[in-house]
Amino acid sequence: MALSSTIYKVDVDLSNFNTQYYENFNLTMAKHPSEHEARMMYRLVAFLYCAHPDLKFTKGLSTTEEPELWQKNYSGEILQWIELGLPDNKRIRQACGKSDLVKVFTYQENQAEAWYQSNKSDFEKNKKLEVYNLSVVENGPIDTIVTKSMKLGCIIEDQHMYLSDDSQRIGIAIQKIKGV
Repeated sequence: MALSSTIYKVDVDLSNFNTQYYENFNLTMAKHPSEHEARMMYRLVAFLYCAHPDLKFTKGLSTTEEPELWQKNYSGEILQWIELGLPDNKRIRQACGKSDLVKVFTYQENQAEAWYQSNKSDFEKNKKLEVYNLSVVENGPIDTIVTKSMKLGCIIEDQHMYLSDDSQRIGIAIQKIKGV
């Protein structure tokens, strides 16, 4: 018998001081059986950093044809294709061919540097690609605030994001490695 996804409800108030974007999101996130809670939270961080009313979670790990997140316009064209982790160069090239902008969020700091360096020459040629590294710098790990029903506040300022619930705050550094 196949395991099913676990559903999480997230109510988050976003204040992005970098872009002057303020919004409340009521999200439903499905955690794939092979996914750990920390990875799910990094998906949430990527969503909040790129927030837009048309940005959506996809099937993610359960399909190879879709990214973790995407933003489409009314005619179905992909404006943002957002990956998480260390995707291979072929996948990134395909994503750039299908969308206006591709963003990759890494969260494995030691592996991310080696991954980026091994692909740097290809990445540097690609004007549609942005690469970011996420690292918890305050009160981690990131999955300490996970519950089935979360009410969070999120503040983004400069290269930092702060996620908080009623009892704690987690600080996340967002380092842009590549992009305009």
